[in-house]
Amino acid sequence: MAAGVLYSCSGTTVEDVREYTETGPSPIRITLNVTYEFTEAGKLKNELYASRAEQYQEPDSSYSLLSGGFILTFYDENVEFDGRLSAENGFIRGDNSMMIARDSVVFVNRDNETLYTEELIWVQDSAKVFTNKFVTIEREDDIIYGKGLISDENFTNYIIKSPTGTFFLTEEDE
Repeated sequence: MAAGVLYSCSGTTVEDVREYTETGPSPIRITLNVTYEFTEAGKLKNELYASRAEQYQEPDSSYSLLSGGFILTFYDENVEFDGRLSAENGFIRGDNSMMIARDSVVFVNRDNETLYTEELIWVQDSAKVFTNKFVTIEREDDIIYGKGLISDENFTNYIIKSPTGTFFLTEEDE
């Protein structure tokens, strides 16, 4: 009998134990493989797909945690692709005014430029994204590195803080 008890416990990991013993807020809703559409004046502005979304309600705030990967697609005023942000994990303020994307963050804009970083913050009210983390931007002819970035929400007009890399300039750029 003792051998049976020990055998049945052998598959338990530390993470399994933590899942059942952690104290703190519990989600009011857990949704798997979900797609949310956000509209403005009847037009699709953003579409969010998340592998796992947990919604929390506390006395003074509400928020959602995304895990297992998510994709946020931006659309322009003609409901055409304007950018795509993906990451492994995320945090969304309850009023949807701010999102923090973390872990393996990738942002592709309509010009096919790609931003890689570990954290990116999107503030919806100001239509800005920014980070103070290391960034890599791949463009058609070059790769730019830097520490920090500020951009519009569709990642087309951006400023890289402390940029490094090889830049190819044309006469038009000078």
